[in-house]
Amino acid sequence: MHNQEIAWALSEIADLLEIQGEKPWSWRKAARVVEGLESPATLLQARGQLEKIPGIGPAVAQEIDQIVHDGVSRRQRKLRQQVPPGLMEVGKLPGIGVATVQLFFRHGFTTLEELEEAARARKLRRLPGMGPKTEAAVLRGIEFLRRHHDKYGIGIVKPIAEDMCRFLRQLAEVQRAEITGPLRRGQELLTDVQILIVANPVSAVLQLLRRHPSVEKVLAEGPQSICVANVFGLPLWIEAVDEADFARRWVETTGPAAHWQQLQSRKSVTPANSWSHYLSAQENEEAFYQSLGLPWIPPELRANGQEVAQALAGQLPALIEAGDLRGDLHMHTGWSDGVSTLEEMIQAGREQGYEYMAITDHSRALSVARGLSEAKLQEQRRLIRQYSGRDKTMTVLAGIEMDILPDARLDYPDELLEGMDLVIASVHTHLRQERSKIHQRIETALKNPHVDILAHPTGRLIGHREPFDVDVEWMLELAAKTGTALEINSTPDRLDLAPAHARMARELGIPIVINTDAHDRSRLGDIRYGVTQARRAGLEAEDVLNTRPLKELQAFLDRSKG
Repeated sequence: MHNQEIAWALSEIADLLEIQGEKPWSWRKAARVVEGLESPATLLQARGQLEKIPGIGPAVAQEIDQIVHDGVSRRQRKLRQQVPPGLMEVGKLPGIGVATVQLFFRHGFTTLEELEEAARARKLRRLPGMGPKTEAAVLRGIEFLRRHHDKYGIGIVKPIAEDMCRFLRQLAEVQRAEITGPLRRGQELLTDVQILIVANPVSAVLQLLRRHPSVEKVLAEGPQSICVANVFGLPLWIEAVDEADFARRWVETTGPAAHWQQLQSRKSVTPANSWSHYLSAQENEEAFYQSLGLPWIPPELRANGQEVAQALAGQLPALIEAGDLRGDLHMHTGWSDGVSTLEEMIQAGREQGYEYMAITDHSRALSVARGLSEAKLQEQRRLIRQYSGRDKTMTVLAGIEMDILPDARLDYPDELLEGMDLVIASVHTHLRQERSKIHQRIETALKNPHVDILAHPTGRLIGHREPFDVDVEWMLELAAKTGTALEINSTPDRLDLAPAHARMARELGIPIVINTDAHDRSRLGDIRYGVTQARRAGLEAEDVLNTRPLKELQAFLDRSKG
């Protein structure tokens, strides 16, 4: 069983407990720990090592053992019997907290269909604390969930695709296996995985795929391809092509259609009457594009076809790469809601090869994340500076992710912020406020001389929650005036700023930072998702603040506070 499957089971236990008014924290923490394990949890369990991992312990390890062997634990089964299954879907509604779900439960609304009917009949407003705005929010949320039905985030899909490619590449019959389609372009929400292979004999590979342990059923099959559904219900398409045709087919399947159509319009530059054969003979993508009189176009830039004109004009950007980053400026530890200790996060930063990193735990107002009191923050700051003073290879900055409160105040006084190495501001609560109030909150943060970065600037959760009501152009223009950096948050279900907004920020000269917002050491690797997002926006290394040496970063931090 995959670690992600176990983590989902533990998260379900947490959700079911929370709906019943019990504390879910230990189960959510265990889910995060399992999700971040570098080794399979099943292997650690077999060796008796799982229960020794901080955040798991004997009780959770026993639960995991039941999940692995039976597919579900006794606790999970009992909780499912106590909570109507439709209520879990209700809990996914954007902007609907657990207290509201409990209220719906008490009044007999346990499915989305029941809620929709009640909202349209204006019955929800009769419930305590409910009103027309709640009814409208419920209807919007239901429509949002339906719109994203059967779509999976890139953070779920990419590891599954990579696992399948690793499996295929170790087969003697497979000479090559590559991810293609929208996933290769870095699309945020996906309906399937597409993999292109070179294999001989193909029939033997297709037979092995039918018996793969993660395959639940075969959805479609032909002599050169197969589509299987994995245990999550995610379709995986595997297509075999001749080696000589691989480059052409890889470009075509990477897509999108508009890009391929623009390439087809370049037929005139190829030898007459042999377009298809000529292109099929190109040994790699670079040669394929060159045969069309073009430089290679990175997959992240392949979009509406305009990138072909850019390529012809020699205007393609030199896209940022993960290796350009010198540090990560947003992460959490066990001091707030992180899983890993301060020491573990610092060591993980060293292992990334960073020149610098910032510890930015949550501020006091976010009690659900165990935000730091003023005294705790000062204590942590002293400790971080001790570590940084002893470390000759990496500088550790004492930072904070400070909440912008619903009344537009900041969570800490200026006197405290002045003593921090780095200050991030973010909106975490009251996300459904009207635009004027959201703007007031953002304006307070951007104009504060101590705020260096605005984190996850639109508040979206991909496939789960729409952005809060903000005029993004207004926000970007204000950030440009105040010199505040904006974040591309690498958490796979955030990826905020979106590419279009990051592109606008670059055009306005706004410094952009790519951060992980990691809550455990393994999540520092999520930086790759943020880099992909930046590449989709056409960003170069010089556009990103944390590609700069420490002295230049420090100059920015000092200047922004001045």
